Amino acid sequence: MKKPFFGFMFIVLFSASLFCNPADLYQKGAEYQANEDWYGAIEMYQSALKENPSYNLVYQGLAECFYALDEYDQALSFVESARKYKKDDPDLQNLHGFILVGLGKIDAAKTLFNGVLKKYPNNPEARFGLAEIEVSQGKLYLASEMYKQNLQRQGENRKALLSLALVSYEAGNVKQAEDYINRALKYHGDNPQVHYFAAYLHSLDGKLEEAEGRIYSALKLKEDYDEAYALLASVLYAQKRYEEVIKISDMRISKKRDRADAWYLKTLSLRRLARYAEAINAAKVGLSLDADDEIMRCLLEELAIENLNFEDSFRMELSKYHAEKALGFFRRNMTEQALYEYRRTLKIYPYDVESREAYAGILLRLGYPERYLEQMLFIQSIAKSNTKVNDAVEAYEKHLLSSIQSKWRIDPLYLDKAHISIGLFYAMESSNVLHPEAERITQILTSDIFSYNPRIKITSYSDKPVTYREASKKSRTANEDYFGIIRLKENRRDIQIILELYVSRTGSPAKTFTVYRSGNDRFSNGIRRLSSMLNEAMPIVGKLINRYQNEAVIDIGKHDSDFKDLKIAVIRKDRLVIEKEGLGMVFDPSDLLGYFEPSKSEENLSEGILKRNGYYDRMNAGDSVILVSENAKEKAAEDYTNSYQKNSLLLLLLRRIR
Repeated sequence: MKKPFFGFMFIVLFSASLFCNPADLYQKGAEYQANEDWYGAIEMYQSALKENPSYNLVYQGLAECFYALDEYDQALSFVESARKYKKDDPDLQNLHGFILVGLGKIDAAKTLFNGVLKKYPNNPEARFGLAEIEVSQGKLYLASEMYKQNLQRQGENRKALLSLALVSYEAGNVKQAEDYINRALKYHGDNPQVHYFAAYLHSLDGKLEEAEGRIYSALKLKEDYDEAYALLASVLYAQKRYEEVIKISDMRISKKRDRADAWYLKTLSLRRLARYAEAINAAKVGLSLDADDEIMRCLLEELAIENLNFEDSFRMELSKYHAEKALGFFRRNMTEQALYEYRRTLKIYPYDVESREAYAGILLRLGYPERYLEQMLFIQSIAKSNTKVNDAVEAYEKHLLSSIQSKWRIDPLYLDKAHISIGLFYAMESSNVLHPEAERITQILTSDIFSYNPRIKITSYSDKPVTYREASKKSRTANEDYFGIIRLKENRRDIQIILELYVSRTGSPAKTFTVYRSGNDRFSNGIRRLSSMLNEAMPIVGKLINRYQNEAVIDIGKHDSDFKDLKIAVIRKDRLVIEKEGLGMVFDPSDLLGYFEPSKSEENLSEGILKRNGYYDRMNAGDSVILVSENAKEKAAEDYTNSYQKNSLLLLLLRRIR
């Protein structure tokens, strides 16, 4: 019995010594890294460092792994440690430069890359680094020239060909992108990533069958290629092959349960198959794995709103998240954010009396007593009133007896302020593997925001994605003024939301709005900013409700404008016309009847004096009014912090090329 025991102990001790050997640990980490198992590699490298804190190659491996995970601060720490041992190593200098670009330290990165090229003029990685700097600054043409220089030196360079394909597509040169990707396939058809990027570009171009074929080619070369499976699921979803999407999602989940993107796509597919209970359960699991995933949360909330009763306890539970955020924003005097979160709370669970009272209180502090009263009356209507609410209703009903609407006997129920109409659609980006059809959720939330803006009528077309042609036809048939198509691009750090606005009667472009956001709450922040930009860009149009002698009342109030540095022109009824192209309204000078000078303004109405234009007073109830400015400034169409934000998706794609 002793011999087998000692033999067993020898094997155990030998294995332990082998495992503790830093060189073997490094080798194991390098194998994990080669298979893009970054966390496994990091674990091995860290273990090697415990055994040998001066192991230079381990520091380099850690820097490369953290760089691949976009953890640039950590990567910087390790590359600096590695360079202590090999300061002038060109590979380490280039890695250091790439990390600095990721951190936005462009000048320091440029110095490193140029230093490498000075010593080694044919070093391709340094030139790739300089090209990445040009991309980060939005200079795609200069970036292309850098990549072409590498291609001139190495005509079959895979990284250069793939980079040029991606940059060319981003620059709008689809044919050139196709040429480069075909060259990459010709020279590197045995590389799975080449097929992956070919599939990615096909999916961007709407060639879903070709994309699917390329993905299967990639999977033949690399069976465990999870990124390819994620793209395949997104492409199949765009083709409405929902059962197949669920199978792929389940397979990805079985291999790694915390893949939140797989749970998200499974939820979408179950919803499309009308398996709502299963969809809600899948979304719950996905959200539990990544509580900060705003789009997953919104999807779960929309499923609850669509399929559960108002009083459902799960809707109440879901709403608490937004109620807590609203309270936090309110305490920090962040009013706009607090309003958004309270509105979301009440959309999910309308019977949250505490949140409704808090929301009403903000409206009152902003100077909107009529809207405050509406909220108090709603609380009374659901039989959850109390003495405080009843007293508030009584007090503000008396207060409003002296309001403009009472003086002019205007019933707010019949006051239609929506003189501009927009049909809101969405288009789906089949290459979005993180959150396919996030555009639909964006469209719903944007429509919700405008439901609190009586000045603009938004018709939400959220049933399915559309092409420009479909949206144009539907909006023109509905006799809307404008139609907008929402698009969305994202990566794990940044989001880009785009609203393409068109004139319905002509189909011509009106304006394109683009918002870039990073960090926490980027999705909700982006939606709020996009809605704000659209609202600010729209002409402020109203109607002359009534007049008595030279006094009159119009349906533009302080909620719509502060009237600062603006004139209010009175235009003959039905003579204000949407411009054929661009954003604005035009009228014939002969239809300018006069001007309105406000003397008192409330939430939705203003009263004042009419000033005629010319000898005769031809202004009547029903005429249009429009706010005009002689020094009108062009409203912002883009909102971003820096040029890096604009090209962050392209940069992350370029960095994935191995």
